[in-house]
Amino acid sequence: MAKKDRIRKKHDDGILHGLAGSLEEAFSEDTSEIQQDDIIVVDVPERNNSKKSKRMLFFIAGLTIIIFAILGVISTVITISGIASDIANQTAFKNDLTLYLYPIVATDPPSFDNVENLTSPTIIKASIARIRLTGDMSKYQREDGVIYIPEFDVETSAKSIFGGAVKFEHRTVGHIDDLATYIPDKKAYAIDDMQLIPNYSLKISSLQNVGETYTVTVDYYPPAIDIPGLNKEPESIKTMIYTIVMSGDKKNITSLKMADTSDGLYGDTEK
Repeated sequence: MAKKDRIRKKHDDGILHGLAGSLEEAFSEDTSEIQQDDIIVVDVPERNNSKKSKRMLFFIAGLTIIIFAILGVISTVITISGIASDIANQTAFKNDLTLYLYPIVATDPPSFDNVENLTSPTIIKASIARIRLTGDMSKYQREDGVIYIPEFDVETSAKSIFGGAVKFEHRTVGHIDDLATYIPDKKAYAIDDMQLIPNYSLKISSLQNVGETYTVTVDYYPPAIDIPGLNKEPESIKTMIYTIVMSGDKKNITSLKMADTSDGLYGDTEK
């Protein structure tokens, strides 16, 4: 019995000794080697990030191109609109100027280099023609085929053509077709209640200006007669150059001469 106890004790002591040796070996191990072995290095793939960067660059480049394209279209539309507006404004201006000159061309006044040199008959004929061709004739008194135009209206018409400083004496002017008889008692001109047939029609062929002074080249044509099947492109009979000063809505003719001045002459100059 005592022998068995000694053998068992010896066996237990061996086990304890082996366990203690194992623990000692474990605690004596270099901790730096353990930490180094436990570090895990992970490589982050860069391929996905590269694809995303390229896609972003392509998107920005495409968006930039679209923006510039839109801006180009807008700029083109604005430019075309501006050109169209300029053309429309120029056309409207020429039409307005044509209407203004029509009564003067209709009476075919002679050339002059200063309004002060104009005769009273020239001023009166142009002034009455303006009233008859572009004015409101319905407001005037009519009696036995005669229309009475007050001298005040004739003076106002003259000033609208030749300026506020124009002066003339009221008198009878014209002949059979454009006869205007001055009646002092009525302070009016008596004209025939028939449509005035102009001597010429016109077309503005050139328009230049320096500030408010405009040089207008006008082609004179025969009065238009509409004959179906026989109408041909009319030829200009003569060309005159008008000098017109414009300020706002006001227009004043300051001189008139023949277009061909190569010989230094003004043509049929007013005496």
